[in-house]
Amino acid sequence: MTCIIESVTEFCGLTEPSGYLTDGPINYKYKTKCTWLIEGYPNAILRLRFNHFATECSWDHMYVYDGDSIYAPLIAVFSGLIVPEVRGNETVPEVVTISGYALLHFFSDAAYNLTGFNIFYSINSCPNNCSGHGKCTTSVSIPSRVYCECDKYWKGEACDIPYCKANCGSPDHGYCDLTGEKLCVCNDSWQDSC
Repeated sequence: MTCIIESVTEFCGLTEPSGYLTDGPINYKYKTKCTWLIEGYPNAILRLRFNHFATECSWDHMYVYDGDSIYAPLIAVFSGLIVPEVRGNETVPEVVTISGYALLHFFSDAAYNLTGFNIFYSINSCPNNCSGHGKCTTSVSIPSRVYCECDKYWKGEACDIPYCKANCGSPDHGYCDLTGEKLCVCNDSWQDSC
């Protein structure tokens, strides 16, 4: 981590397979400049989940690069509020890098300071931990990659999309037919997705 706060500099890298990146337990300081480098291994997938993010909108920013320097592709910039209301809020972004590295740079101005951020990172993990509807499996074709193997009623990269909405109102309205097109079969007097 390279962190410059009013001319004080520290350095340290994040190399654990998963962990948290935070600005600390209280509001971040004015005139903060911090840079963190998360080091995986070449071509590994790194996932960053912004569990909490509260900065002065349009003035205090977090930049995320897919690589180990500011010359790598800039893939995200955050400023303002991202505060999940409930666990698993889908509006909380997950940023993905594919180079095996992620460089995060944060700076704040001399005006307001807020509660900051709490970012969970993981190296070579499945998206959103397969949303609790599948298991994380190692790819046969690319052994350094993983993917979600979804439970029978779920689909999508993160197993977060049901084949049948609300399980078709089972058992009263219909049932989810997992053969063929995987859709709702409605009981008499019910139609569409039951």
